[in-house]
Amino acid sequence: MSGENILVVCAANVCRSSLAELTLRRGLGEESAISVSSAGVRANPGDAICALVASAHDDEEWQSQAQAHRARQVTPELIEQSSIILAASRDIRGELVRLAPRSRDWMFTIKEAAHLGSGFSSTAPDRVAEYVAHLDRARSRVVPMPGSGGVGSRLRRLWGVRASGDPASIADRHGSRGHRETKREVEEAVASVLGQLGGHRRRVS
Repeated sequence: MSGENILVVCAANVCRSSLAELTLRRGLGEESAISVSSAGVRANPGDAICALVASAHDDEEWQSQAQAHRARQVTPELIEQSSIILAASRDIRGELVRLAPRSRDWMFTIKEAAHLGSGFSSTAPDRVAEYVAHLDRARSRVVPMPGSGGVGSRLRRLWGVRASGDPASIADRHGSRGHRETKREVEEAVASVLGQLGGHRRRVS
């Protein structure tokens, strides 16, 4: 076992981070040496996963993990024990930096990791550490992220979906008309991260 751990963090730990956690686990596979967990910066400990995330797949593995999930509060210890921290948004990452400033070099938003990790490939036992180094080098080159314009953005505005205003962030639209858009953004970003880490996106529903 490599002991490498991915920690995903959002606000309440019932929607964005829990969806990313379960999707990463699913893609990495049960035999993966990489563990995945999640937490929230303003979690109400013990809260169940949101219904939209729970219904994302109906196979036994997903349902079992979704039903077992309970929200938990992020702590400095959780952060410092992680190999990489993936935050749902830039403001969440900022809160994590204030909690554990020594760990800031391995903190990224999910969308940042998906973008900066382009071209990464490794099968090494410590590939998460290699991935973090790759992301950090790309970040230091200030690789620009795509803007939020385009046809998709215009359609979302027509449908009344609230945008994050930041291409590196996934907005918290839990309980609003844009909830499914949030789910789609998380799944797309996580699919890219999985591809970079050698996982796969399973399409069982």
